[in-house]
Amino acid sequence: MSDNRIDGYRDFLRRRDGEADLLNRRLANRETFFNDLESNPVRSAQPADSATFLRNLRRRTPEAGLDRKMLFLLATAKLNQAERFGVGLGETYGLNSDADLPPERVYLELEEHYHTRLLAYVLDVFDLTFQVVPPPFVMRQLVKAGVFLPERLGFVFVGAAEMAGCIMFDELRRVGDELFADEPDVRERVHTLYTEILTDEVGHVGYCASRCTRAERAVMRRLYPLIGRVFARQTVEISLLIDPAGIRARLDRPFVVDELTAGLTNETYVVTHP
Repeated sequence: MSDNRIDGYRDFLRRRDGEADLLNRRLANRETFFNDLESNPVRSAQPADSATFLRNLRRRTPEAGLDRKMLFLLATAKLNQAERFGVGLGETYGLNSDADLPPERVYLELEEHYHTRLLAYVLDVFDLTFQVVPPPFVMRQLVKAGVFLPERLGFVFVGAAEMAGCIMFDELRRVGDELFADEPDVRERVHTLYTEILTDEVGHVGYCASRCTRAERAVMRRLYPLIGRVFARQTVEISLLIDPAGIRARLDRPFVVDELTAGLTNETYVVTHP
């Protein structure tokens, strides 16, 4: 993990992602990564029940009696819907399509696109198909605030949301390790896909922090536990999978990048610690 300047982050993004094609929403190295996944498919010996999954996908609160694996898959399908909604909203208003934008903004937007695809591959392991559903009302309002706030305030708000996202993805990655321990190939595939997202999210936190003053980073740190609690409450499956008291306790601890990256095999880059 490196921690220095924006030029280093740009070099890291080019090295990690390859050539960026904003028009076609493609990153060269990510396409190679997905081609490798498709060449080496992994399927669980215990596919999920599609009817149960689809019935609960649009429910605010899941049905009683669902097992932990189904709750995990529902959380996987729902957690990124707000980020997907925000990316689409930003595209609609052309916020990240200006030719004068710095190159890292293009890479960050495209990485967000790939997060939906990464989570879709998690579902594919269990013979489920990713579907777009609108995020809950409160989440939609938070996303709109992040998209339409003045840029300076937007980095504070989005940075706090990215910090909260890091915690949620890390917690779900740990749950996946536990749930699929009896199928090592499945466990490894799910772990890899979540690790890819977490690697990106850590970089996004560092980028947002680099665009903030010291006082603004202090606000980021104050906001992030609040946003994290909203994420957990709005995605009810997370609160059913993970002890809510445990989530609150982790969010109340200082956000330590080294704690998140200690188990990552991927190279990470943090421009500025939040």
